Amino acid sequence: MSFLNETEIENLTIERMIFHVVDPALESPTFLAEVKPPQCVDFFVERVKETLRGAAYEFLPGAGVPDLLYRALPTSDGDDDFIQVSHDLADRFKDKVKQDKRLAPGVLMLFALKTTGNVQLVAVIKYEHQQVVSYSYIKDENGTPVLDADGNPVPDLQTLVETFTKDRKAMQKSAVIRFQDYRKSTKHKTPQSSVVVIDHSSGRYRDATQHFANFLDIKRTLEPIELTKRLEDAAVESIKANKSEVPPEVAKAPKRFVRTAISRLDGFDFEKPEEFLSAVLQGVDPEAKILKTFKSKLANKNISTEAFKFEGATPPAAEYRRVVTNEGITLLFSAGHEENKNVEIKDEENGGIEITIRSTGLERDDELEKMPRIPD
Repeated sequence: MSFLNETEIENLTIERMIFHVVDPALESPTFLAEVKPPQCVDFFVERVKETLRGAAYEFLPGAGVPDLLYRALPTSDGDDDFIQVSHDLADRFKDKVKQDKRLAPGVLMLFALKTTGNVQLVAVIKYEHQQVVSYSYIKDENGTPVLDADGNPVPDLQTLVETFTKDRKAMQKSAVIRFQDYRKSTKHKTPQSSVVVIDHSSGRYRDATQHFANFLDIKRTLEPIELTKRLEDAAVESIKANKSEVPPEVAKAPKRFVRTAISRLDGFDFEKPEEFLSAVLQGVDPEAKILKTFKSKLANKNISTEAFKFEGATPPAAEYRRVVTNEGITLLFSAGHEENKNVEIKDEENGGIEITIRSTGLERDDELEKMPRIPD
């Protein structure tokens, strides 16, 4: 089951938005006023949609973050703690990262989102950019930041968006949380939740960096071994469904070729499924039916947005061996026959080959008019 279906993604809207400046060099976050009504909505909705193509995560048992984020959503009587939750979240982020100078200053953003039906979501985005600290506020004619009723500076969101647009890598870490069967009232407990995460600062496979995972109290839903197994199954099933499109040797031993490709590669990137399939098949046409099948199988196994490092798969040992001599003699035997010394093959000094077969007797000794068919 996908995090959101196509209709839900198409109808995503931002109901509330707020952000605060977080800087490892400062003792506490700089709290800003809520952006009312939400501005630059299309820009930030696209950032949320990008995050929806992230990896699946889940909250750790006993984590308090789901309860905290759930409080940001409106209750049935219209009350909510959206602004207070944003403050608590910024304080938590500061507490978790401490004075880590490796973290660039920037802003921590909180969004309350809605789509069709009764689906409610929360998004947490960390933008990293030095400039946002210095000129992200609306100022009066004297250059003094304009304050809201609570004394918080009013952010200049358009300037902020222009800064981010110039530096697309500024959006380093983002998470979207969906609360299942949203029916919030002040009396109901926090419902079950789903989480997707993208962390561009963590390398090729975009695992959440340790401090971001600690901040949200999350862990990857599927471990690398399980992800690797699901990828293997998707590839094998795709080959079996499209035997006419693959080399004959691959069609006969799909698992062997898939696992061999896995052993040669470092990991899988869901944005480039053709690269993995090409490694298995020694090339694949971008319009090939098997590639479409493969993408469908990835979706069926809930790994269509997963990038991960391979772990746990090894090429299966060969069960049988075939030897054909220059004279046309064909031998078929199992790996066990070699291990038990029933068959031995040695190189001779003159360049020839010596083959020794040891047996307790002959089960058959037939005279044939023609050679029986030997499988390829």
